Amino acid sequence: MSIFSILVTNNAPGCVSEIEQQLTVTACTQYLVSLTSNSTSLGPFNIYLDDVIYYSAVTRNTFLDGVVVNVDCTTPTPTPTPTNTPTQTQTPTGGITPTPTPTNTGTPTNTPTNTETPTNTPTNTPTPTQTQTQGLTPTPTPTNTGTPTQTPTNTETPTNTPTNTQTPTVTPSQTTNLFKAYLFPEALDSTSQDSLGQFMFDNGADWYGFINSGTIPGSSNYESNMLTYIQYPGWTGSSGNFITSVTNLTGSIRQSSGSGTDTFGCPQNQYTFGTIQVTTSNVNPNVQYDYSIWIPLAGVGNTLTNMTVDVGASSPCSNNLFSDAIPDLGAASIDVDVPIGSILPAGTYRVLWNFVVPATLPLGSSIYFKGDTKT
Repeated sequence: MSIFSILVTNNAPGCVSEIEQQLTVTACTQYLVSLTSNSTSLGPFNIYLDDVIYYSAVTRNTFLDGVVVNVDCTTPTPTPTPTNTPTQTQTPTGGITPTPTPTNTGTPTNTPTNTETPTNTPTNTPTPTQTQTQGLTPTPTPTNTGTPTQTPTNTETPTNTPTNTQTPTVTPSQTTNLFKAYLFPEALDSTSQDSLGQFMFDNGADWYGFINSGTIPGSSNYESNMLTYIQYPGWTGSSGNFITSVTNLTGSIRQSSGSGTDTFGCPQNQYTFGTIQVTTSNVNPNVQYDYSIWIPLAGVGNTLTNMTVDVGASSPCSNNLFSDAIPDLGAASIDVDVPIGSILPAGTYRVLWNFVVPATLPLGSSIYFKGDTKT
């Protein structure tokens, strides 16, 4: 079992963003690394495997389709196919086995037959020539004079097919983009709450929304309530005051150890999510929202007690609305196993609650959410 790291850097002018994901593999494995369809990154991009560049200057269009990274795969040494060839040296070049056309002196036969020996006794003068190219084992090539040679047919070039081909849920697909936090703005006006509450009730929930129930979800039936919650059609956007799809309100989770900066240039610690901007057109500025933040557990090292959050207005990196805010401790420790086919990529999530913004209406500028410290 080996541990590898895939790193993607965005080399657009003035951009310093990078995303890294560690992978544990037990055999040769292929990963499809791609840019998520809702990303606005322009590139070009460089892709590294264990700090060694694997692809350079990948265009946005190419990266949207995805590129394949082979992990822990050893390129096999090809074995040249021996061929009896008069006065000719077979030199493999570039890892491809050439098949020269033999020239035979005498009466050649394509299949073994009984051939009468000519009166003149031929002389076999072997002239072995060894040529070693690019690590391949050389094969002596004898020179035959007079005696016809038989050329073997059905020469096959072996093909090595790696096993355990996997496509990570990245991106991102969670590409080695790899893990993201998702922001859910729950509109708190009465019309929105009526719609959400009716949906929750009709689908068997016993929690119906922040205003309808007077609080965030309790621990009883928490996971089932949350799985119903993310099925609400409003999360795809364009539904009343549920304006923007939550798939467009994301922040990449830093995988590298230590600290760095996110795509907005704000400080970012390991296993915290980068800045998520909410503009006045992403939400209704005349409505309050209760924001929850969905964190994929695999993106934070598979452990999470809680994560402090900064929220600021007007400019990135600010924290004038919430500074090192501590989300609800009970909810942050409960797993929510999201199945395939949901609005979020399948996996186990934790949810951070208790962010009602703005305190007073209307919302006059963009607001910015950013993870500060994971515990």
